[in-house]
Amino acid sequence: MTTAILLAAALAAQVPGPPMSLGDAWRAAQGRDPDILAAEAKRRADREAATQARALSLPKVQAQGDVTVTRTEVDVNLPPDLAPSFGGTQTGGRATTSVQAAMPIYDLGNRADATKLRARAAAGEEQFDGEAQGLILRVAQAYFDVAEGEETVASYAAQFDAYELQRRGAQARFDAGKAKITDVREAEAQRDAAQAQRLVAEAQLAAARATFAELVGRPALNLAHVGPDFAAGVPPVTLDAAMAAAERDAPAVAIAGHSARAAAADIDRYSVRGRPVVEGVAGYQGQYRLGGSNDAGLLPDTLHAATAGVRLTIPLYAGGGIASKRREAEATAGQKEQELAAAQRDARLQAQRAWYAVSTGAARTDALRTALRSAELQERAARTGLSVGVRTQTDLLNAQAQLFATRRELSAQIYDYLLAQLQLAAATATLDGGDLERLDTMIAR
Repeated sequence: MTTAILLAAALAAQVPGPPMSLGDAWRAAQGRDPDILAAEAKRRADREAATQARALSLPKVQAQGDVTVTRTEVDVNLPPDLAPSFGGTQTGGRATTSVQAAMPIYDLGNRADATKLRARAAAGEEQFDGEAQGLILRVAQAYFDVAEGEETVASYAAQFDAYELQRRGAQARFDAGKAKITDVREAEAQRDAAQAQRLVAEAQLAAARATFAELVGRPALNLAHVGPDFAAGVPPVTLDAAMAAAERDAPAVAIAGHSARAAAADIDRYSVRGRPVVEGVAGYQGQYRLGGSNDAGLLPDTLHAATAGVRLTIPLYAGGGIASKRREAEATAGQKEQELAAAQRDARLQAQRAWYAVSTGAARTDALRTALRSAELQERAARTGLSVGVRTQTDLLNAQAQLFATRRELSAQIYDYLLAQLQLAAATATLDGGDLERLDTMIAR
C-alpha cells in the first residue's frame, strides 16, 4: 500500500455522515460564545445612548404636589365671655400643585454630552462588529487546528507503517543473509521516532478538539479537509487598497475616531462661548384651601399662577475651575487624536501583514506542491534503486522521511493560507459569514 493510500485511509476513519462546514461551526458558536453574547448585550446597552442624546434636546417637564394640614390650639386667659372668640382649636388644610417645563435653547454643555452619547452608541456598533469578526477568526482557527491535526496524526501513522514495512523487509533480507543488521536497526529507529512524534501529534489534536468543542458546543468530528485540487490564489485587493481600507474602516480605528470627536466636544463646553446657558421656561402653580379657616379672609380659597419666559445662566467666577477644565479637555482631545493616529497605524500594519501572508502563502503553497512532487519522485527512485541494488536502505528511509515532512508542511501551509485570507478580510473590515461560506466551497472531505 502506498503512503498516499495510507494517509487517505487514515483521514477517512471518521464518523460517517456529511462533514461539518466552517459555516456550520460559526453558526453554532454564535449562539453560545460568551464573548459574542456579552458584546451583543453591550451593543443593546450602547444603543440606548442614542436615545439619551436625543432626549437632551427635548423639553423637560416635571410636576410636583403637596398637601398641608394644620391644627392650631390657642389657650388664652380671658373672661369666659371673650375666650371662645380668641381661643380654642382651629384646623385647616391647603394643597399645592405645580408644573415646570424647561427647553434648552443654547447649551454647549448639553451639546457636548449629546455628542459623547452618540459617539458611545456608534462605538458600540463598531465594537460589536470587531467582536463578530474576532469570533469568525477564532472559529476558523479552531477548525483548521483540528483539520491540520488530523492530517498530521494520519501522516505519522502512515509514516510509522511505511517504516515498519521497511523494517520487515530489512529483517527478511538479513535473515536471508542479504543485508546487514544495521539496516534493520535504522528502520526500527525511524519507526520508533515516527511513533513518538505521532503521540505528540495526538496530544495536540486532543487539545485542538477540546478547544473546538468548547467554542462551538459540538464535538470536532467529521470536519472537512482541503481537497487535492485546492488552488491558492493571490490577494483579492492590492496592498495599497488593503492598507487604505484598514486605515479607514477598521473597527478599532472607528472606535478611536468616535472617542476623539467626543473629547473635542468638551473643549467647546468649557470655552467662553460655552458658558452661557439659555433655556425657555414655563410653569404653573395652583393652591387650594381644604376646609377649615381661611385666615380671616386674608388668603383666597384658590390661587392660580402661570409663568413663561427665558432663563439665562452665566457662571461669573468658579475659582479658575472652568479654565482648568478647558485645559484638561484640550489635553484629552490631543491624547485621543494621537490614539486615533496609533489605531490607524496599527490597522495599516495589520493589513500589510495579512496581505503578505496571503501573497507569500499562495507562492509558498505552489512551491511546496512542486517540492512534494519532487519528493514523491525521489521516494519512488529510492525504492526502485533499493530493489536493484543501487540505493541503500538509508536512502529509502531518508526519502520517505522527506516525503512525509513535505506533506505535513504543505498541509500546514494551506491552512495558514486560508486563515490569512480571513485575517486580511478582517483587517479591511469586510469579514463576515459569507467569507466562511466561500472557503467551504474551497475545501472538501
